Amino acid sequence: MPLERFDLRIASRELVPASDPPPGFPAVHAVSNLDLVLGPFPIYLVSIYPPPPGGLGPVLAAVRAALPAYLSRFFPFAGRVVRHPDTNVPEVACDNAGAELVVADAAGVPLAAVDFARVDRSLGMIQIPFDAGLALSLQVVRFACGGFALTVATNHLLADGRAFILLLNSLAEMVRAGGGGLSRGPLLDRSSLLPPRSPPVYSPSLDAEFARFTPATMINPLLAAAMERRLYRIDAADLAGLQIAASSGDGRRASRFVALCAHVWKLLARAVGDSDPNCRMAWIVDGRKCVEPSEGALDMYMGNVVTYTSREASVAGLLRAPLHDVAAAARAAMASVMTRGRFQELVDWVEVNKTAYKDGGKWTEAVNLGLGSPALVISGLLPFAIDGDLGFGKPRLVLPWLRHGRLGSASVTVVPCPGGDGSWFVGGTRLWPRLVEVIEAGPESLLKPVTAASLGFEAPHGSRL
Repeated sequence: MPLERFDLRIASRELVPASDPPPGFPAVHAVSNLDLVLGPFPIYLVSIYPPPPGGLGPVLAAVRAALPAYLSRFFPFAGRVVRHPDTNVPEVACDNAGAELVVADAAGVPLAAVDFARVDRSLGMIQIPFDAGLALSLQVVRFACGGFALTVATNHLLADGRAFILLLNSLAEMVRAGGGGLSRGPLLDRSSLLPPRSPPVYSPSLDAEFARFTPATMINPLLAAAMERRLYRIDAADLAGLQIAASSGDGRRASRFVALCAHVWKLLARAVGDSDPNCRMAWIVDGRKCVEPSEGALDMYMGNVVTYTSREASVAGLLRAPLHDVAAAARAAMASVMTRGRFQELVDWVEVNKTAYKDGGKWTEAVNLGLGSPALVISGLLPFAIDGDLGFGKPRLVLPWLRHGRLGSASVTVVPCPGGDGSWFVGGTRLWPRLVEVIEAGPESLLKPVTAASLGFEAPHGSRL
């Protein structure tokens, strides 16, 4: 049986500075208004690897050797997240205080014993909390089987999903090259990305999209504790089947992501049943291509360029509608915010409302709170190729992890499987127990719980695991 929990023993913890700080780099790296839309909180990207052929020693040596040069290219991540003394708005002190490198052991625990289907019992045990001031914590956890986990942890203020994958891919490239150069360097300058207008201009409807994140707007801790986390996998063939069903008869082909969103929306409606007449889906949408349409202009941008969009629909209508109609609604919702104007309005809205930081406050998208009709937020790291190969083999799993806090909405993140077979991991960051029941109902379920065996981590012959 998989383990319900396991403990880590910290073997070493050190600060590693950049070896060659870029000359003339600003002492203070200001974040953009788009970074403040989601605001500061810790986020982890966990990669799980099988045992490397030569053991873990060469892996650790290669990571240690490459890290100083890596931080020279990603210099703000060698600094500290601080607060402006007057406004209390977060910013980065680029003082080269160093990123954290942690090595820990899951003593006596092989990867075959880890309960990957229940994220709190796997990634939740693997991630190591880090000081809120650190801009980067790089964590290596060794398992008894010789496999390991590499976690890139940072503050969401500094990186959205696209930038997070870039952090991992660039680290892998530099480790493979022995600390050598990158094929493409990061874009660190935020100053020219949609500065606020004077005076700021935005639609009054934006005010209704946001809410102050305070104890009065959060669900209570016992309700939050009832939320569940799960990790599923959907095979490429099942995605292809959904795509066919979600494509309309007029020849318009749905993307695989839109097709999966439609499927999940119908699952949500089934879970809600007659408990509420309506339910909502929300999407976190990457806006790089609409903010700067030049081909690949923001591919290497290190920061946040995302927005939310949501739609409410009747439960009865969702259950009755063919998949292609639900897919059309999902596609229209995402397309509605894919404009440069939308992101400019967000920048202006934040400019007016970031005074909340002065008294220690924070804003969040109102749909996150989960008040009103049941809401599920979905995001995808799908357009971004995930590498993670340090030169010792590809990871079997790459998935973000974050604390779900006291939010009442459900939340799902979709990530491609690193093996490149076209299947996807679907990580349930926050799921209601009833939604878990519906997702897993029957052998025909398209979302299959991930196990150590399905990841290729087999127990030794004769083991009772």
